[in-house]
Amino acid sequence: AEIHPSMSQFKHLEHVIEKKYVHDFEKYVIIYCLSQQISKIIYQREKRIMKGHLLLETEFLGLLFVAMVVAMLARRFRFPYTIALVATGLALGFFNIVSAIHLTPDLLFMIFLPVLLYEAAFHVELSDFLKNAKTIILFAIPGVMLATVIAGALVYWARPLLGDPGLPFVYALLFGAVTAATDPISVLAIFKKMGVSRKLSLIMEGESLLNDGAAVVLFGIILMAIKGQNITVGIAIFQFFKVVFGGLIVGLVLGFIFSLITAQIDDHLVEITLTTILAYGSYLVAEHFHVSGVIAVVAAGMMTGNFGTKIGMSPTTRVAVNTFWEYLAFVANSIIFILIGIELKIDSLLLHAVPALIAWLAVVLARGTIFVFFMPLVRWLGEKISYRWGSILFWGGIRGSLSMVLVLGLPSDFPHRELFLNMTFGVVFFSLFIQGFTISGLAKKLGLVRKTEELKRYEELRGSILAIKAALEDLKKLHETGTIPASLYKKLKKEYEDTLVKSEKELETFHLENEEILAEQL
Repeated sequence: AEIHPSMSQFKHLEHVIEKKYVHDFEKYVIIYCLSQQISKIIYQREKRIMKGHLLLETEFLGLLFVAMVVAMLARRFRFPYTIALVATGLALGFFNIVSAIHLTPDLLFMIFLPVLLYEAAFHVELSDFLKNAKTIILFAIPGVMLATVIAGALVYWARPLLGDPGLPFVYALLFGAVTAATDPISVLAIFKKMGVSRKLSLIMEGESLLNDGAAVVLFGIILMAIKGQNITVGIAIFQFFKVVFGGLIVGLVLGFIFSLITAQIDDHLVEITLTTILAYGSYLVAEHFHVSGVIAVVAAGMMTGNFGTKIGMSPTTRVAVNTFWEYLAFVANSIIFILIGIELKIDSLLLHAVPALIAWLAVVLARGTIFVFFMPLVRWLGEKISYRWGSILFWGGIRGSLSMVLVLGLPSDFPHRELFLNMTFGVVFFSLFIQGFTISGLAKKLGLVRKTEELKRYEELRGSILAIKAALEDLKKLHETGTIPASLYKKLKKEYEDTLVKSEKELETFHLENEEILAEQL
């Protein structure tokens, strides 16, 4: 009966078997028949489980194949890759082709998000981040708080138009937190192709890395208030910074420890494994201590990318680690954007177009207000951020998978959940297809697209200088460990230094001739 409900019908037979008038032979027959029936039920159950696993694997491989085809077609026709993936997902969802894989909180937070956060943070240069830290932190933390309040207030004000006049203000704030985090992957890909300033891309990416964590923490605090916990404004602010800085400490400590471990190993496979453990482990440890797992992964990634790679990774290992994480990020992004499209049901969006459009306008107005308030402050703090950049940062604040997962994670009996689902899905849809499609045209209109040849030459010179400096450091290590003889070391060192001086002079000349490009670079 514990194996399967249908087995309860045989339970009375145990009393029959115990009766004295049942002979041994009859007992054996009954036991044999029971064992055959049990075996049949267990086999059928295992078959269903195996069929489910096979369906899951088949659909996952199918999504990878679709992502590969879409990537090739997007490159061929110069179409934004991520938007093409979402459009493909919409088609798959419309025809109900995918049934075993769905965008769930566990899938995003436990599988995909650590990959995306770690890979992005690993490649952020700390020196570049610190140069723009005031701008990034201002938009990512106070900016997220203000955006949550403004978007929530606008939704609360418009609640009669949403068809829910009884929507409480704290619930409206929860929606503001759900849609506060940005997901600029598609925008950054467009920027890279168009030759938009690296500094502008860094600010947008850095803001996204931090505001993901800030939005998740805010969401949790507001959700606790809705559930009846006594949380004042002061307690909420204290809790917010405790969770954020707690995650920061966890990530930095684990990143430092793992960097020291990798310094003792010279095996690219082992070191790749260590970075994988660190990416997922830092998230799990932070969540165990009730601090931000998102911030912990970002801090761990930046620590290993800026410290671990310099003290303990050989050039071969660095190439292998970079390639590994670049591939994982590609797979994660591809699957996520297809799943976003699958979750965005066209019929539901059309049916709830009015609340979806109102919600998107509220989110856009909230982000615009942030930049109206903060841009003068950023410039007063000495950051060289033009209003043209502010405009592109404002319009490039696309919402994505995190917003959808937060709202999908609400309990099925949560008040106003259906409205939140419709509004959040609408915000993601409109931001991807309206803001995502028009961002390149806006960048051109604002004059942020530079001549390809000038930028190409600039990047070649910078890349050459960085490569030579890295080669000199590795050459010094080889000499100190006795791997190469002193005569060869001196010869190679002189050749590299001469080339470095030549490249630096050429870059200096380029700067004098292209001052505007220099001002917009890191």
